[in-house]
Amino acid sequence: MRRALFAGMMLWVLAGCALDSEESLRRALGTRLYLLDTVHFASKGNCTAAVFTLAKGEFREPFPMVVSVKGALAKLRAGEAAYLHLEGRTPNEISEEIMSHDLPTGLGLISVGIGPAQDCMSDPVSRGYYMVLTSAQSQMVYLPEENALLLLYPPEKLAFFLRGNI
Repeated sequence: MRRALFAGMMLWVLAGCALDSEESLRRALGTRLYLLDTVHFASKGNCTAAVFTLAKGEFREPFPMVVSVKGALAKLRAGEAAYLHLEGRTPNEISEEIMSHDLPTGLGLISVGIGPAQDCMSDPVSRGYYMVLTSAQSQMVYLPEENALLLLYPPEKLAFFLRGNI
């Protein structure tokens, strides 16, 4: 009985733990982005969502770029980070196209962007995220090992980071 009670308490404690701290996330992203201020940060046991202003609307250190669905699928299936740059397409359109070629891989990409947006973003932040997700000016990086999505929006010098626990 004690073991069951202890196990239940441990699960309850772990469920309340955040996936990320703002400080550790800023440290990790600071090597890749020109971070300024944190506009939004929320992290729970199942998600992290953060929005940062940037000094420059570009990557400090680039991610490996793919320019085709075939290239994107190869990187994603290999579990490698990829900057998904399919000319003229929005991050949303890219996700749909990947899903139409490989449903499990596409669903993995989409779930990283949907879960944290629902559970770790307020409505105003979520509306901004939707605008960025549906803009062809946005740049999307999928980080499968981290189960994360990074969206850069150069016109406003913003970066959105989303991580799920699935």
